[in-house]
Amino acid sequence: MGTFQTATITLAALLVANSVAFAQSPGQWSNQPIGRLGEAASYTSPDETLRLDASIGAAYIEGSEKVFIGNYTLSHLIWQSTAPILRGSVALEVGNGFSVKAEGATAGFGRSYMEDYDWTRGDDTFNNWSHRSQHPDTNLDHYYTGGASLGYELVRDNRAVVRAHGGFKYTDVKWSAYGGSYVYSNPGFRDDVGSFADGTPAIAYRQQFPELFLGIDGEERYGNFRVGGLLRGGMTFLSTATDEHWMRDLRFVDTLYVAPTFTAGVDLGFALGRNAELTLAARYDQVFEARGDTTYSYISSGASRGSAAGAAGGGMRSAEITAGLRGTF
Repeated sequence: MGTFQTATITLAALLVANSVAFAQSPGQWSNQPIGRLGEAASYTSPDETLRLDASIGAAYIEGSEKVFIGNYTLSHLIWQSTAPILRGSVALEVGNGFSVKAEGATAGFGRSYMEDYDWTRGDDTFNNWSHRSQHPDTNLDHYYTGGASLGYELVRDNRAVVRAHGGFKYTDVKWSAYGGSYVYSNPGFRDDVGSFADGTPAIAYRQQFPELFLGIDGEERYGNFRVGGLLRGGMTFLSTATDEHWMRDLRFVDTLYVAPTFTAGVDLGFALGRNAELTLAARYDQVFEARGDTTYSYISSGASRGSAAGAAGGGMRSAEITAGLRGTF
């Protein structure tokens, strides 16, 4: 039956029962004897070349922004969102084991939050922060991610496929924070406590990460069920981050160095018929923190204020759970 045949007698009985509805059609269940352990019904995929996936769910997105003086952390801003997410993909088999795939996702609305910490007293351990502002009135202005990849089948039989793939991905996320409260050390330690007027523009932050990646993905069928997985690693290039401190009339543009990336995912499918399936998926993406150079200028006039090599740091991560439909044609 192929590389991945491992069904038990109990599963075999269930699959044979399903074969009554699907038997003797291309891409349907075909009956097999179940008198001996290891013999079961199997799924033979039809010769379909196009696969469409669409899903909706929830995502947690976190951006990290840092300012350094040498190896000393002067400032750390943490941006967080929990928001609805839409994800979709289209994959096309082009022959000889090759396939191309395009995928993308967007998130918005939801709930967001930002905290800004500073260390100005010679000790950058987290609990010894000297300044902190908190901003519950934070918006996720946009979140877009999308990519394209070329895949090649390493293993395929009538129940499973494993592919190697490589491609390009781009992620763009932006937050804006308003109002909030603060605790400053001015002149004593954490002695200045107050709040900003509601709706007052405070800080906006945008990250843009182009990425090249290599990975492996695959799936295997167990009766009406399908289990798939994804694992990939990559590297960012030409990444930028833009910080606008409205209260200080300052814009910081960070040119981030190369950073490693990681993606892992799993998805489950349940067949609704020959060409459709219900899906449930989980995914984790991370751009590890990278240092970078920064330039800063006035927001109002655009006039330059200077630059600093190696003074910036940035990274992001996201986790999502989605449910949807898959169709093959």
